[in-house]
Amino acid sequence: FACVDDGVPEETPRLLAEACEKRGIAFVPVEARAFDFAPARRLGPGDLLYTPAVSTAARYVEQFLWTEGVATFHADPSGPLFAIAAPIAAFEQAGVPTPRTIPCATTDRALLRRFVEELGGVPVVAKLLGGSGGVGVLRLDSLASLFSFVDHAAATGQVPLLSAFVDRAEHHRVVVVGERAVAAYRNRTDDDDFRTHATSQPGDYSAEVDPALARVAVAAARALRVETAGVDVLAHPSGRLYVLEANFPCYFPQAQLVTGVDIAGAMVEHLIEKAERVSPAHR
Repeated sequence: FACVDDGVPEETPRLLAEACEKRGIAFVPVEARAFDFAPARRLGPGDLLYTPAVSTAARYVEQFLWTEGVATFHADPSGPLFAIAAPIAAFEQAGVPTPRTIPCATTDRALLRRFVEELGGVPVVAKLLGGSGGVGVLRLDSLASLFSFVDHAAATGQVPLLSAFVDRAEHHRVVVVGERAVAAYRNRTDDDDFRTHATSQPGDYSAEVDPALARVAVAAARALRVETAGVDVLAHPSGRLYVLEANFPCYFPQAQLVTGVDIAGAMVEHLIEKAERVSPAHR
């Protein structure tokens, strides 16, 4: 089990290493920024590969290590050489429910007014790509704030996404491994912020995932052709569900440490089973 690291929280590789040890699998940490790209380092059929790091350096190492027959969480036959470039469009094509979303590359006021009408009026949510933990996500409560924001985005060469604001919704993170939702937790808001965050309250976590949440989360991961993900879902009081994003890789230790569900073990077992299917050595 090769694990490509580049500054991920220490509990991530630790839990994966413990899961490998319990199952008799050799755990091999790979430091992305110290990697030498020697051809002999490439993995072979039957090996397992996961990259919890999200840096460009880590992605290059993952792509170098991968060869046909190596089991990863990428569902596409091209493994880590393939990635969905437009996740919202992929969700729409797969029938996964999402808030209405429009890429915004204009500062034209008339067109912006039309966008706002299509999104159900203000407030709207704007998202600048590339951030994490809510960084780059804004709630715009007026046309004036929208106009000011898009002027800045255009001046800095950015194309934000504008989305409908789903009021009174609960934000859930659902952890998917393979075709199963193995754990979920509810994110909370602070008094003066519309963005949500995970808590350490045990009551917010569940090892038994609501079936409707599980179905939409698994469908979201499948739409992005990945076999594990942390899927963010808004649950409206009406019962409607909206997928915001499916994060791959995702930070799973928080859910494991609170719920006690062996998520790392489920991940390792998924790759072991996959290796038996995709590796010529097992055919």
